[in-house]
Amino acid sequence: MLEQPGFGRRLRAFRRERGLSQTQLATGGLSTGYLSRLESGTRPVPTRRVVEHLCRRLGVPPSAFDTRPGQSLAQALALAASSPHRARAAGDLAALIDSGADRLDPALRWQALWLLAGLRHEESRYEDEHELLVELTALSETIGIPELIVRALTRLSRCSRMLGDTPRACAEAAAAHRLAGGLSAADRSAVLHALIRAETDAGRLAEARAHVGELGDITAEPEPPRPSPAVRRS
Repeated sequence: MLEQPGFGRRLRAFRRERGLSQTQLATGGLSTGYLSRLESGTRPVPTRRVVEHLCRRLGVPPSAFDTRPGQSLAQALALAASSPHRARAAGDLAALIDSGADRLDPALRWQALWLLAGLRHEESRYEDEHELLVELTALSETIGIPELIVRALTRLSRCSRMLGDTPRACAEAAAAHRLAGGLSAADRSAVLHALIRAETDAGRLAEARAHVGELGDITAEPEPPRPSPAVRRS
């Protein structure tokens, strides 16, 4: 059985995937307050009886809350990236992230957060996506690779904008823009698109127009030459 907070994270994922509120899931023997604390990880893993009740309500077997013995973050990442059952794979990945697995490998953790944030975006779970992207941005700064910082900030800005926080979206995109000067045209274009949209939403039209011009300059840049294909000798 998963420990907390992994148990609560997986429970919340299963509940949301089924479109249930906490009140609906708690019906029949649990209080909504208890369920809320269970999902947040502030209550310990419940008894087998409570787990069985939750599983009946969710339509999953008790084994859905089991850990996979010896599973590493790298293995969970590979499964989540390739699984046709993305929701279950995302639950396993989220539980391992919460448990601190492979904490000494920040690059793997970065990949896991990036993938999981993308899955939450596909599910229109923007608040969960934002929480993951905040952690991803902080981790990127710890790793110190400019491309990772810029890409995390760009996605964070887009998510903040989706949540209606335009000032924050502008600040995050502006921070990415300051760091993107020496990066690829693709990275700079992505940053500028996010910045222009945020500035437009904020009514900062003069700044948005200036950045549209900058985006045009990037588009006009010549593409780097492609390497010639190797010639096979018989």
